[in-house]
Parts: sequence; C-alpha cells; structure tokens
Amino acid sequence: MFSVLSSRRIAATIAGAALLSFTAACGGSGNAEFCAQAPWTKAFTDYTTATASAGTDFSKFNDASQKLSADLKELAGKTDGDLASALNDLAKTWGDFKIDPKDPAGAGATVQNMAKSAQEATVKLGKACSS
Repeated sequence: MFSVLSSRRIAATIAGAALLSFTAACGGSGNAEFCAQAPWTKAFTDYTTATASAGTDFSKFNDASQKLSADLKELAGKTDGDLASALNDLAKTWGDFKIDPKDPAGAGATVQNMAKSAQEATVKLGKACSS
C-alpha cells in the first residue's frame, strides 16, 4: 500500500531536486540576471518547510502546493519567453498537485504524474536559463 506520508516525502524530494537543478542551470539568456538570482529557490524552500510542518494535515499540504504554484506564477510574470513558460509549467504542476486523504492509493498516481511534470518543467527551465 502506498502511504500518503511517502507521497509527501516524494514531493519534498522532487522540490529539493528541482531547486538544485534550477540553481545550477543559469546561463547567458535574456533572463540571465533573473536566472542568476534564482528567486524560485525561496519559493521551494518555503514549500519544503510548509509541507514538512503540515504533519498529517493534508489541507495544509495542499495549501502549501497552491502557494508554491501562485509564487511560481508571480515569478513567471516577471520574465518572458521560455523562462516564463517554464515557470508557468512548474506553477501548473504544483497547482494540480493535491493529495486526497480519502484515496491513499490514488496519491501514488498523483505523485507519479507530478514527478513527471516537474521533471519536464525543470529541464525546460534549465534550457531557458542556459540559452
């Protein structure tokens, strides 16, 4: 049986991996200064802290995912082109990520879908910051 606690750990791990990828991906694009500042690191750090402190309160966990989505959308609004697109993709990924405490088996599929989308958006962000 897939535990919801495992899904939270996976989400935090993905957020951490994305954070590392984002900070390493910055290059010489038109958004180079924005990439170099990597303002999304604070959003992911806040998310990781919020999900870690949510305990078994899935409402708080889902709220943290929605806040991360909103923060990423706000950052996307400060950029353009591929970088804005990548940040919007990440915002959608976390905006769609909701754990249903009544369906722990479904949480596994939700986490898998989120992980795939997050990986694709992370690659896209890396390319945007390195071109």
